[in-house]
Amino acid sequence: MSRNPLSKAGDAGLHPSAERAEPSYLRRAATTADSVGAPDKDKLVDLGVRVPKSLRKSVRAEAERRGMRVDDVVAEALRERTPR
Repeated sequence: MSRNPLSKAGDAGLHPSAERAEPSYLRRAATTADSVGAPDKDKLVDLGVRVPKSLRKSVRAEAERRGMRVDDVVAEALRERTPR
């Protein structure tokens, strides 16, 4: 049996439905893994970025030349440009 994630609000005349509150035991607390750490200990996240095709081609060639993944070459370049 599937439950509807919305419930009728107390002031249904103004707000016909309201989201149910998530139980506190299901909320994820921040951990030290979410903090900024050393480059080799950082948690990896996806970053969707649009770049010119010529830049993508250059980064791919650099990655191949160095025997690295494209993601690692880009992360290294960003790390070098980011003030600490």
